[in-house]
Amino acid sequence: MKKNLRNFSTLCMGLLLLAAAPLLPAQDPVWELSVSAPAEVYYNPDAPTAAGFDASVSLWEAQTSGGGTGAPSDVQGYSFGVAHDPALMSATAAQVTTTSPAGAEPDFIDIGLYSDGFSAGVVFSFVGNWFVNYDTPTELATASYSLVEGPLSGASAPTQATIQKSDSLGQPPVVSVVVVDGASIPLPDVPANLSLIPFTPEFQLSAGAPSTVYYPEANPASETFSATINLQEVLLPGGGTGEYSAVQGGSFGIGHDSTLMEATALTVLVTSDAGVAPDFAEVGLETNGATLGLVFSFTGLWTLTFETPTALAQIDYQLLAGALAGNTAPTLTTLSFGASVGVPPVENVVVVGGASVAAVEQDASLELVPFTGSRFIRGDATQDANLDLADGIGVLSYLFLGEPTTCLKAMDMDQSNHVSISDGVQVLCSLFCEGSPAPSGPYPDCGVDLDSTLTCESFNACP
Repeated sequence: MKKNLRNFSTLCMGLLLLAAAPLLPAQDPVWELSVSAPAEVYYNPDAPTAAGFDASVSLWEAQTSGGGTGAPSDVQGYSFGVAHDPALMSATAAQVTTTSPAGAEPDFIDIGLYSDGFSAGVVFSFVGNWFVNYDTPTELATASYSLVEGPLSGASAPTQATIQKSDSLGQPPVVSVVVVDGASIPLPDVPANLSLIPFTPEFQLSAGAPSTVYYPEANPASETFSATINLQEVLLPGGGTGEYSAVQGGSFGIGHDSTLMEATALTVLVTSDAGVAPDFAEVGLETNGATLGLVFSFTGLWTLTFETPTALAQIDYQLLAGALAGNTAPTLTTLSFGASVGVPPVENVVVVGGASVAAVEQDASLELVPFTGSRFIRGDATQDANLDLADGIGVLSYLFLGEPTTCLKAMDMDQSNHVSISDGVQVLCSLFCEGSPAPSGPYPDCGVDLDSTLTCESFNACP
């Protein structure tokens, strides 16, 4: 009970100091209460409430007494109200940042949040232990704002807004004054003018796949390949100077020619910065494509930014015999985001601030090329997937000792379409001659050479 009475007495003393002090004309010294906020605030017109900004309130004794000849005033406290248009924004939080030169908190702080602004009343020390000079602009408080739905929803042009001093907030209204020697001096203000600019972020969904997929002419269905689906934010507000969007999830559907291939698996690759998997990842494998729906965190614990192309998922494909069987010429095909995949079709969108943003789509073009014989590694005469001394000896053994081989293409180091002693020398030189290049492709991985007239029936180290 005594503690409650003491707190009530403290509150009353603070209010008396701020409200009951006599008003003096604000002529000498000259004070300035200024509000600072971003000149431009960008927001998604489909989700205005996802945008916000911070503002600050500062105090400055622009001219001391005596026309500027006097010493800075010893300020004992202050109060102010700062108003905004409630149809455009709301103040979600505010805090007083004033402390004593030694870092002590004021004895009395009262903050009020209203639909159209916020107010603050501060008494530094009831017993006059400390005061503050404001000979330079000094921050009094900060506030966080969130945009609201209404005129901003669906807007296509910038909206002008002002945050400024108000003497009509609260009941009774809080008057904007600074307290010096127990007297309250009215404060003129410098408002903050903002431009609320509608802006829809732009993202690109791209498919990364090999431009050429080689497959055995006799068995197209034995060939597989993979593609990655990547996401990048490619257009930022302010001509590219703004911040990247906090992405909450998204979805995509990517189609393929079902007569040429099938999607056999989709692996989700995206995680939080700490390695946490999305709360929701729905995979769909259809005859004509693959789909994925993502929600990173149902409770909003994490989001991601996509400054560079970042892999969302990997899709594995297998070719089909069908239309490819017996082909001797290349076949052109596309992995396309424009295809309608899923029932209902899955949209290619990114979710930012609870709103879906349509993504720009970059498809992948592929050339399916048949080959005869086997894949091989150039220079690997022993077919063990290693290039070493034995391979040079292997070429020479074929030439001079009659050692058999199933892949002449692997021995043709100089790509001359015949095997000679120079090929054996080049294998050895690539190993031991300083500055000699490595074998040309296919090397060091298995591959094909469609220009060679030599044969390669089989190669132990390659499928």
